[in-house]
Amino acid sequence: MDERETQRAGYPLTIPDTLLGSEAMQRACATRDFREIFRLVNRRTGSSHAAMAAAIGKMTSSRVSDIIRGVRGVRSQQVIERISDGFGIPGEMLGLPKRPWEGSPNDIDGTTNADTTVEAVTDSQTKGRTQYVRENPGSLDLLAVAELRQQVQTLDARYVTEPSTALIAEIGQHLGQLAYWHTHTTTYAVRRDLYAAQAEASTLMGQLVWDASGRTDHDTPRAYFAQAAEAARELHDPVAEGLALLRTSFVALYGEKNPRTGLEIAQRSADTVENASHVLAGLAVLHAAEAYAMLQQRRDCEKALRNAEWHFGQVSTNDAGVSMFSPGQFGRLTGSCFLFLNETTRAQAVLEGTAEELSEGSKSHAIALGNLTLAYIRQRKVDEAAGMLGKAIDVVERNRGGGGLNLIFQAGRELQPWRAVPAVHELNDRLLNLIASA
Repeated sequence: MDERETQRAGYPLTIPDTLLGSEAMQRACATRDFREIFRLVNRRTGSSHAAMAAAIGKMTSSRVSDIIRGVRGVRSQQVIERISDGFGIPGEMLGLPKRPWEGSPNDIDGTTNADTTVEAVTDSQTKGRTQYVRENPGSLDLLAVAELRQQVQTLDARYVTEPSTALIAEIGQHLGQLAYWHTHTTTYAVRRDLYAAQAEASTLMGQLVWDASGRTDHDTPRAYFAQAAEAARELHDPVAEGLALLRTSFVALYGEKNPRTGLEIAQRSADTVENASHVLAGLAVLHAAEAYAMLQQRRDCEKALRNAEWHFGQVSTNDAGVSMFSPGQFGRLTGSCFLFLNETTRAQAVLEGTAEELSEGSKSHAIALGNLTLAYIRQRKVDEAAGMLGKAIDVVERNRGGGGLNLIFQAGRELQPWRAVPAVHELNDRLLNLIASA
């Protein structure tokens, strides 16, 4: 153990000898059963999907999740080599030549330089291959689809903090490419990965269009979410289908202000992912709770909140939706429920803690700050409301999130009885500037 740890100095993840020598791991490596290998590393070391993806490199947590669920496999020799290097699995166990890090510790500096050269060549070859396939769709393969899917997932990560208008054109190009490739593929494996990419890209496009419209265009995002759900059903992926349904419920709840329709779709989402993901089931039930709050059905709302809390308590690192889970989600939606139920003191208490948990500068952060502002206003805490609204505007000026925009304008309207207060007057000027820049 000591020697192998020394050999792998600088690597972010090294699985322990006890796991490496276990019968289950040896059998999985001998048969190249990467689903089992990933599952063992995830469960026995406690490494998250994100940590595993980072150790392997050129991989996302979503792809790790797909491999563990059996939705995707691993076939590329280059990916197998990166898995060996990322986890510290000797090359011999995976039918590979001896890996560079398996040499003596004194050779580490020299081999690192060689690895960098090889990595650079691999990057160049991958980009060249992707461009070639774009121009020659008859040569479409799993690597090209994986590269496009990686680009979609990168855009999805950027959506959290960047204006949606800056991302729409690129995701549109990817959707066009996917539609073109669908007409040129005949193999099951490639078609399966195309459906996975289609579900992710269509869901993201629906989010972007709706957000960029200030949550006023309802028909276009619904059409994209329907495309995503259809692709997910072709793939037999309840998580992707449930996510598309959940996003559709957002349009009904926050765009059309139709809590009954939103409730029905959120419940369908929860039913779809019931046996597939506690994360998504919890999120769907949370939004059902908010729909109940909008309808002033307090008892049903509180029951749904308890149900969501139970789901989140069952989340493990191998949950298919774990990459979508964050600590502040429960508090943000609970605070919103209390606002709709006119329990402003409870809303304030929850949202103050939640605002500190959420990623600063994210669109969810702006929504939490906006709701906290409303909680202060409705308790006539004008100074606190003005200070919080200023912070919310700071965030929205950067990310232009439609949900945050709607809330800060609502807060601005509710602050009008105090427009003579200097701080409120200054905020009105900032809101006008925000409208002008939009």
